[in-house]
Amino acid sequence: MYRSIMLGEVEHLHLTDGEGRLYYGADQEWFPLSWQRRAGCGPTTASQLLLYLGRSDPGSSIKAVTDKDGMVALMEEVWEYITPGIMGVHLVSHFTKGLERYLRDHAIGRTVTSLSLPKDRERRPAFDEVVTFITSRLEAGAPVAFLNLSSGGVEGLDSWHWVTVVGLYQEREDGPVKLAIYDAGVQIDIDFSAWYELTTRAAGFVSLA
Repeated sequence: MYRSIMLGEVEHLHLTDGEGRLYYGADQEWFPLSWQRRAGCGPTTASQLLLYLGRSDPGSSIKAVTDKDGMVALMEEVWEYITPGIMGVHLVSHFTKGLERYLRDHAIGRTVTSLSLPKDRERRPAFDEVVTFITSRLEAGAPVAFLNLSSGGVEGLDSWHWVTVVGLYQEREDGPVKLAIYDAGVQIDIDFSAWYELTTRAAGFVSLA
């Protein structure tokens, strides 16, 4: 393996339900209302960043959540701060402003850091810059929210969707970079190199620092 970076305490994103079933992160399908289930990937992913912080930092004011019911309560709370519009949460700024307001209101001494990729390919950060942003956040012990409006046909990745990045790896130096993501309660590995080349819309990444 040329390189492999995994979120240090990724188990802090793991949840169980009343029957003991294990989930790799939350699922927007847990929201109680139909519209929330359809459009709730943004607040769900933001909740994952807060879930991880609450469990990894005992000094945080976020209550540590370990089960599905507690996570749904957190998702409902975050929904009030990152409320999807008719197009969902399709802007990085929509996500970051809501998350920053949540941090202020709950007196959480963290900052929001982000990297945006415009639709115009010539204005996008270089691939290595994007990879460096993701790896630096994972190495700092923070999951990364990933907004993907166009999957480019990459297997395992839905378009117009937020997911949580928990790992990055590359089997050989000249091989593709792949991401390990949590989405809908499972882990999926995607070809990130292919996505960068094939995506046709804007995208972005957000993390807590």
